[in-house]
Amino acid sequence: MSFALCVLEKGGQRVPAVKIGERFWALSDVAPGLIQRPDEGLLDLLPAWDESFTKLEKAVAAFDGAAKTALVPGEGGVRYDLLVTNPRKIVCAGMNYYCHMRKDAKREIKKEDYDCLFFLKASDQQLAADRDIPFPSHTKKYDWEVEIVIVIGKEGRNIKAADAAQHIAGYAVGNDLSARDWQFNPRHVRQFDLVAGKSFDHSAPVGPWLVPAAFVDIANLWLKLWVNDDLKQDSTTREFIWSVGELIESYSSHSTLRPGDLLFTGAPAGVGMATDTYLKPGDVMVAEVEGLGRLETRLLAE
Repeated sequence: MSFALCVLEKGGQRVPAVKIGERFWALSDVAPGLIQRPDEGLLDLLPAWDESFTKLEKAVAAFDGAAKTALVPGEGGVRYDLLVTNPRKIVCAGMNYYCHMRKDAKREIKKEDYDCLFFLKASDQQLAADRDIPFPSHTKKYDWEVEIVIVIGKEGRNIKAADAAQHIAGYAVGNDLSARDWQFNPRHVRQFDLVAGKSFDHSAPVGPWLVPAAFVDIANLWLKLWVNDDLKQDSTTREFIWSVGELIESYSSHSTLRPGDLLFTGAPAGVGMATDTYLKPGDVMVAEVEGLGRLETRLLAE
């Protein structure tokens, strides 16, 4: 039986939870004892992910919920919280879809001529699903990017692409928010800045839940993003330039990946920069990935 994992907030407390079908249950009711530090979200499950997943499968299969109370996000003060409260790293891959290169950047590339491009966001720049955020005052070119996010389980350095699956706990939906006027700031010496342009408050929405890797066909998923019901991005992971395994191999050759690290895998075609169309106060973004859920982020009007 498939399931997903999330963290809910109720009464100011973080409640790790299991999504079974369309219902949510406290993880402590389904599989008692697996989470010792709920304030860290799902982190306790990740270092020994294979063992955790086996226990979760058995617990979910045996759970009937008759004597327990389901949780309902959006009702009774329950809302989504961060999957991992304090990841060591939020790693982002850039320019990783052929369609993005072809349609948005107007470039055809040969993969063998290039290496993966990475940048980082700070862990406190995460944002949980279904949240309102203030429109960032530092930018006039605020852009969206629907992405698939890898949640790392097993620690590793110099991981080979063929072994990468052993280090992946699961996947979630992400939105790599970008300030394009700062990313390509003409006042910078190189007219390029991935700190001001990518790593700012609330720039990394992730959620609403983690789907275990065993339930995901990562090579064949569609991704979509709407702004105010207007479809902006619509593509599939068949357009990946570098596969999930290749991204992990490349990044882990530079830096150790640790349990709870998040790895954004790049965005398909349809970003606002391609048409000089940007977000404005009051806009609502919905990022969706097949089988991984819908991630809504609302920009508060000024």
